[in-house]
Amino acid sequence: MEDSLEQITDDIEQNFLTQFSSMVTTDKDDLIKQFQTLGENLNYSTAAFFLDMSNWNLQAAVGCYFDFMFFSRLPSVKIISDLTIGKDEKVTPNTQFQLSWQLQNNGETSWPVGSYLRSELDDRKYDVPSLAPNDTTIITVDVTSPPTFGFFTSKWFLCTPYGSQFGDSITSNLDVCENGTLAITQHLSQLQTLASFGETIESTSVSRQNASYETLEDTDMWG
Repeated sequence: MEDSLEQITDDIEQNFLTQFSSMVTTDKDDLIKQFQTLGENLNYSTAAFFLDMSNWNLQAAVGCYFDFMFFSRLPSVKIISDLTIGKDEKVTPNTQFQLSWQLQNNGETSWPVGSYLRSELDDRKYDVPSLAPNDTTIITVDVTSPPTFGFFTSKWFLCTPYGSQFGDSITSNLDVCENGTLAITQHLSQLQTLASFGETIESTSVSRQNASYETLEDTDMWG
């Protein structure tokens, strides 16, 4: 099976090498665009990384990329649920709020250290843990709603430290309007969490006092 997969990979690589052999451009942007045709999940930074590593030789970069892909299989991810508080509510413009998802590593290898989550709209990177197979994690990101009214969709991607995307994209829909309540709902939820935490600490303190008193009584009994 592995030999068959290696042969398929070699054939694909050879086809791309033949396709790119006639290219004579030295423009870096053109080279990056051509390199990105190797796969739909191949982003700009990943293409630039392999080209720069190969001294901007397109054919050499293609070879390095396929060697890397063969010996380092991309991780896998499964979206368990959207945990965003108030996720079906609308939000006001220019308002900070949080998006949260529960994700699972449904592959056979751990997510590499240095993997990150990014949005298609900007270059910010949100660190994610090195997750073992079958383990789950909750990822929360702070975002700001658009400044104008309307219905918006954003896509998020998990990436390896080298910038290669893996797994399905995460889609987040947002309805921005004047009377949105999403941020208020999340703020109230945070206050309730803090209040519950305070009650837990107080209850724990009382329990410890009672426990100490009971222990003291026991000590007196056995004195």
